[in-house]
Amino acid sequence: MKQIEAIIAWTPARWAELKPETAGQVVVVPVPDEAGTSKRYMMRAGASSSALAALSDEARIARLFIDFQTLVVRDGLDPQDVHQAFLAIDEYRFRIAPDTEGAEFEDPPEED
Repeated sequence: MKQIEAIIAWTPARWAELKPETAGQVVVVPVPDEAGTSKRYMMRAGASSSALAALSDEARIARLFIDFQTLVVRDGLDPQDVHQAFLAIDEYRFRIAPDTEGAEFEDPPEED
């Protein structure tokens, strides 16, 4: 799904007493979140922020990787768990190192 259509929801690992059922977990769900999955988590980013639509393409992609860093470094989520969740976002898959599990080419190279 496109970044502009994705809600990133997570609960920081350190909030295990507040929200033990989702502490240290992340999910990426499409907008609209009809099942209400993202509401089970304490934090949300991505399409849940009205400011995202106003950003340039470059600024949105920067925001995506800033969000990744925030979940991992500030909030203590496992980097591989965050990576697996973020693979649902097209812009993430197209911009990570091409030899990373789950990476894709936006415009695949032509084969000889």
